[in-house]
Amino acid sequence: MTDISDKATEREELDRANALAAQRQRAVMGGSSLSHCEECGEEIPAARRVALPGVRLCVGCQSEIEQKRRLRK
Repeated sequence: MTDISDKATEREELDRANALAAQRQRAVMGGSSLSHCEECGEEIPAARRVALPGVRLCVGCQSEIEQKRRLRK
């Protein structure tokens, strides 16, 4: 049985993931990439910015988000 704090944490993570996805979609539509990750502040390599126009996260942060999404399913 999950307690209320577990459910609140899950909801917060889902809301955050949805907000990030929406933000990424807006960025892709605008085509502008960030030079630094909006999550951790690390520089996003130029090759990643060229390969993925509108990218907002570094590989590490993007991987963490995708892993959390997979675990929720």
